[in-house]
Amino acid sequence: DGAVDDYSADVVYTKAMGEGAIDGTAADYEISGSDPFSTAFKYSRFDAEAAPPRDAAALTGLRRRVRGSQLNEGAATSSGDEEAVAVPI
Repeated sequence: DGAVDDYSADVVYTKAMGEGAIDGTAADYEISGSDPFSTAFKYSRFDAEAAPPRDAAALTGLRRRVRGSQLNEGAATSSGDEEAVAVPI
């Protein structure tokens, strides 16, 4: 859940910016233009040897209660992966 952008126009101005899915704000994830592959940003765990679990209660955005029976609706599974498929060579 969280804000969703409308991509139906030719030009899109984003407002969602990861709302409800990231710690902090989008600005906390900005990296230097001179080092576009940098892993150095406020919430980076790239070089960490250990890190505490994320605090999901601190995430911003819309929240809704999900009943236990709804948790697996639309979830990806490996069901059927065990079937052999012939691939032409």
